[in-house]
Amino acid sequence: MFGKLLKYDFRSMLKQFAFIWPTALVLAIVNRFTLDGLDSTSSVGETTAGIAMLVYVAILISMFIVAVIFVIQRFYRGLLGDEGYLMHTLPVKPWQLIGSKLACALVVTVVNILVAILSILLIVPWAASDLKELFEGFQYLFAHWNIQATQIMIAMLEFVLFSLASFAVGYLHLYLSMAIGHLFNKNRVAMSVIAFIAIQVLLSILGTILARPFSDLIYPAFSSLDGMPAYHISMWVLIAGEMILAAVYFVGTEYILRKRLNLE
Repeated sequence: MFGKLLKYDFRSMLKQFAFIWPTALVLAIVNRFTLDGLDSTSSVGETTAGIAMLVYVAILISMFIVAVIFVIQRFYRGLLGDEGYLMHTLPVKPWQLIGSKLACALVVTVVNILVAILSILLIVPWAASDLKELFEGFQYLFAHWNIQATQIMIAMLEFVLFSLASFAVGYLHLYLSMAIGHLFNKNRVAMSVIAFIAIQVLLSILGTILARPFSDLIYPAFSSLDGMPAYHISMWVLIAGEMILAAVYFVGTEYILRKRLNLE
């Protein structure tokens, strides 16, 4: 049943982004050929290039804005709105409903980032000599810093994991805020906003209180390390912190949907 939930959510995602993603890539290709017009003496070429770039940037910005709206709407309408009456009658657990929405939100975010990066690469006029110089530059840095390619791959993987954990925390923060706001009978949207701010303030206060003891605890372990070992340890500490926070948000949201759900 969880697979059917994912299929349902991903189908809704494709309906929302089936136009934006290809459009961003097509506009990137268009800008690849019109970019020279910005340096042209022709007013027509300059205007065409400017409009093409403006539309491209607008599409990229709207792509991420629509993603945030999509994430909020899918959770609020699907689990707390009119669709909630149907979704909560399905033979699935609340954590599966939350997990499906979260997985879809993370995929949307990752695809948005990949489309943005790919579109930028399509615009940049890469030549074979440029790629060769870039490769030689990386070889020099690896040799100069005595870093192996496998270490770079591991470091990139750690960064990706940390980014995914951070995105998950952000989305679960929204989910918990909306779930708390829905506990009230009136002004639920306003209460969700207040809950979001209150959670953020509480988190900031806890961070301020725990920052000094935590730094005193881990500093001895880092003082004798440098370079990549220090980076690896620091990244896993950050990943663990994000995962703990994500678990707290997830459990809180699941408890409200399981015990305190109010769809009236």
